[in-house]
Order: sequence, then C-alpha cells, then structure tokens
Amino acid sequence: MQAPDRWGQAPDGHARAGAQGPEVKACRPCLGTYVEIRLGEGASDAALSTAFAHIERVQRCMSVFNPDSDVSRINRLHPGETIQVDPWTHEVLTLACEVHRASGGLFDCGVAPHLARWGMLPSAVAAVSASSIANLEMRSGHRVRSRAPVQIDLGGIAKGYAVDQAVTALQTAGVKGGVVNAGGDLRVFGEAEEDIWLRDPAEPEHLRHAGTLRDGACATSATYYSRRSVDGHEVSALVDPRTGTAVNARQSYTVVAPRCAVADALTKVLALARDPHHPCLATYGAHAVVLSPASCLP
Repeated sequence: MQAPDRWGQAPDGHARAGAQGPEVKACRPCLGTYVEIRLGEGASDAALSTAFAHIERVQRCMSVFNPDSDVSRINRLHPGETIQVDPWTHEVLTLACEVHRASGGLFDCGVAPHLARWGMLPSAVAAVSASSIANLEMRSGHRVRSRAPVQIDLGGIAKGYAVDQAVTALQTAGVKGGVVNAGGDLRVFGEAEEDIWLRDPAEPEHLRHAGTLRDGACATSATYYSRRSVDGHEVSALVDPRTGTAVNARQSYTVVAPRCAVADALTKVLALARDPHHPCLATYGAHAVVLSPASCLP
C-alpha cells in the first residue's frame, strides 16, 4: 500500500519540509532501546529531565524483565487474587483490554508464554499454557484481579505509552513542539514536523520515505529482526493469540494514530488481520501502511 504524502494536520494544510528542526536533543538507553527526544528552541533541561523520568517510571512499572514490576507481580497472581498497581499500569492494562475487545481478540498481551518458550522473555513467564489479557479484571482503586492464570508482556503498548507520557510532560512544561522516538515508536507534537522512514522488510538497513508526520504518532511492527529458529521451526516476536503460532510474514506493518500506545497496539491487529481497512483502526482514528519487499514508496 502506498503511503500518503502527509500524516496529521498542520494549520496551513501543507507539508513544510524546509521547516527549522528541533534544537534541544538528548538520547538515553531505556525501554530496551534508545529513546531520543528533540525539542524546539527554548525548551528547558528541566522539561527534558521530567520527560525521561516519565519514561523511566513506565519501564520500572511495566517491564517483564523487572521481577518487582507490576507486570511481574501480575504474572505471579493466583486465580481470584487482587493487587493494586501503579495508576499508569492500570491505564495501560485498561487500554490493552479495550483494544483486545475492539479487535475481536487479535490484540492480546497474554501471548507472553509463547515468547518465553522461544527464549524472548524470562523463562518463568512460560509457566502458563493458556493465557489471555481477558483473564484480567480491571477494578477501581487501580486494582487488578486475576480470573484465571495469565502471563502478560506489555512490551510495545507500554513503550508507546511511555512516549505519550513524555509528550504530556513536555507539553505541561510549556514546550511548544518536539519529537519523541523510542526505537521507532514515534510521536510528534506542536510545531514540530518529522519525516517517516520505514525499513524495507527485505533489506532493513534500507529506508523508504513514507510521508511526513505532524501532531500524531506512528509505530511499526515487523519480524525482520526477531525471526529465529526454535526446534526446527521459524518463530518471531509477533504471535497470533488464536493459534499460538508465530507470524513470519515478510511485510512490515505501520499504524499512524493520535497516540503512540494506540498506534503500537494496532500494529499487532494489522499484522494479524492483514487488512489496512480493519474496522478496529477506524475506531481509534488510525491509518495503516503495509509495506512489502516489492513495494515502491516515493
């Protein structure tokens, strides 16, 4: 599918490829990747520090690799048990349950046991054979109850949420525009504008231009870096929750949406549905780009 020239809305309705870029920059390792923040002139170091503090809070609360995180605590719940979690964790879980329902089950953070058995997550997560985000019940007071054994990995949706929270912190601090990029989970806000570059699924080191983004978010899922052989079978980090099998398609799946957490979650729906017009995308005001090795973007 060919991408449109421009994503998002600008006041003048035109792309401004020659606009002056952000001037305040920082890049730190976090969320299992590198997070880069670029801001417009006049942004303070304090605003930048607060944005990274928000990102680190998400990592602390939602990383499956942290045994003390909310996610790890949830993964140790017995059926019928209830725990209180960080308000941000509760918000991400609520969104995950919402997208799960809206997608007819295509999006499901409960696929963690499969990823653990394939060596992509801590081995303790492989303990549950049947797992679904539907086994969790969101309750008031930021509490989470387990209806049945469940193992979750918030992974991408948490990464997108961290980007959103960083943007919220920057906007609260009065920053007029900027870009937050967490390993390809991208959000652009205010006066900033950013080109979208997508990796060619056949040659990931080769980038293709897919348009320009303003006042919006973008995320991509693909298998070119996660594919591996396990017991003679090719697996990847994209899992079909209906069958427990890996998605090994050679396409990449990009979604543009108002929020990064939503964009990241919907890339999984797109990868499984293989339908850029899936009704779940319209529910969230999202747009899709499916890029095949043979695609030719301008």
